[in-house]
Amino acid sequence: MINAYAETCNIVAACKKAGIARMTHYRWLKRPRYAAVFEKTKRLAADYLESEAVTRATKGWLEPVYYQGSKCGAVRRFDGGLMQFLLRGMMPERYGSKTEISGPAGEPIQAKIEVVFVRPQDPQSDV
Repeated sequence: MINAYAETCNIVAACKKAGIARMTHYRWLKRPRYAAVFEKTKRLAADYLESEAVTRATKGWLEPVYYQGSKCGAVRRFDGGLMQFLLRGMMPERYGSKTEISGPAGEPIQAKIEVVFVRPQDPQSDV
């Protein structure tokens, strides 16, 4: 299972390749030695996936172009979405989500809720 996970970076695919049920893997995770080896492999898989993401975002890949059913060339494609995620991760202060809301000079925003009860007018008084 560990070797299959290292190749696929996917638990479902790795279990299928290793010929075991997914629940078997999760049961094995309760064993400290297996869990430690799996965590190390998981970090290596994450590093591999990150390197693939960087390659797809910066160098792109060649996508074949067909004309009338015959391959006539290729066009280089880039993944801008991956670039966005990579920039957010590496430079969150510049490209991260801005969720803080504050008042002037960074002070907390003061809010006031006012409830006003209005007596309904007599419907015949409008006539």
